[in-house]
Amino acid sequence: MILQRLLIQLTGAQLSNLLNITKEMNFLAKHSLLPFFGFVLVLTAVSCKDDKTLPSCEGVTYEYEGADGPEHWSELCVDYVDCGGKVQSPVDITNAVDDASLAAVARTYSNSGTHIVNKGHTIQFNYDGGSTIVVNGESYELLQFHTHTHSEHTVGGVSAPMEIHFVHKNATTGKLAVIGVFVEEGAENPILKHFVDHLPATKDATYEGAVSFTAQDLMPSDLSYYTYAGSLTTPPCSEIVTWIVLEHHIEATEEQIHAFEALEHENARPVQALEGRTIKHHKA
Repeated sequence: MILQRLLIQLTGAQLSNLLNITKEMNFLAKHSLLPFFGFVLVLTAVSCKDDKTLPSCEGVTYEYEGADGPEHWSELCVDYVDCGGKVQSPVDITNAVDDASLAAVARTYSNSGTHIVNKGHTIQFNYDGGSTIVVNGESYELLQFHTHTHSEHTVGGVSAPMEIHFVHKNATTGKLAVIGVFVEEGAENPILKHFVDHLPATKDATYEGAVSFTAQDLMPSDLSYYTYAGSLTTPPCSEIVTWIVLEHHIEATEEQIHAFEALEHENARPVQALEGRTIKHHKA
């Protein structure tokens, strides 16, 4: 009875189409092609379901909470899809494997002037050219360092009040080597002392200063480190980073750390799953 009602409601064109489909299905069944046709339909349905067209990233902004927060970065625009990848950073440093074959990170840091820019989500210090490190036999030039409050990497699930990321780039491959340094509350930091009163207060604002320093001044003397393959911790989350997270921390006062936190607010991406990666440990 229900089938009869449906057939009555069909237009002539719809009924014609239904008859044509019925003939085609009979042909497929007769030639044992119906299972294959059904398989193709399933694949097509799955493909259509997953085929989500993302917009351009022009004008797109990301945040650290809400609809544009870290859990949604990969869905915001086409260039951010790596944020949903399996080689992402930061991570929780635990169960690291000692590796005697790892070499010390050779640093050749020259002095740099003070070039500070407020990037909106972080305070960035652009570094004068000519300073390099060598990692796994390849040279990387220091471009800039910036801060996160609190730290993005954790050790055994515990974060530090601040983390500094020193971003180095290989000119040939375009890949990055980033040194992460934890900052714990303690004694006044003599290098940060020169900067805290000159941090630009608004996005894109800059400060140029005469104070000269080296990146080495913001690193501990013991260069034992953890290393793993990972990504940028902000969009586009490109999976091109060799991470070198120093085991030992430097210190700064609560007031010095708060000076950064007051401008960049909470800017730590949650830790990401290791997805089978191994974290290695070098003892200096």
